Amino acid sequence: MIKIRYLIAVLALLVPAGFAAEWDDFVIVQLDDIEWDESLDRTQSHVLYGNPREEGLYIMRIRFPAGGTSNPHYHDQDRFITVIEGTWHAGVDASHDMERTTPIPAGGFMFHPAGAVHYDGSRGEPVVVEIRGFGPVETIGVETTP
Repeated sequence: MIKIRYLIAVLALLVPAGFAAEWDDFVIVQLDDIEWDESLDRTQSHVLYGNPREEGLYIMRIRFPAGGTSNPHYHDQDRFITVIEGTWHAGVDASHDMERTTPIPAGGFMFHPAGAVHYDGSRGEPVVVEIRGFGPVETIGVETTP
């Protein structure tokens, strides 16, 4: 039953029912269309579609600056991540040990199941990832473990 739920979620991302309702024409966003503030030494985000705080599909881009990481956390909803630019490093526990992460280069994909503790970010170069999911979604921080 759980596998069927994930399959339905993935299929819904491929053909979102409400897509045409929000936009009445084609929308194209090129990689260079999103302007990141290169002077900021913090994670930045741009929502491309929907709203992660509201019900329904959302698509957003997150940019980690060089060496920028997230603290251990989890989300109350599934999330689907594609690396757009750079190499993203993903850890799947609460250690926040960037040496123990899995590098995922541009074009790579990762699924984050709801409730699964993780941390992620850059170990050098800036990194841009695209996150897709269904809102509303909440991010819950957890204590770092050794």
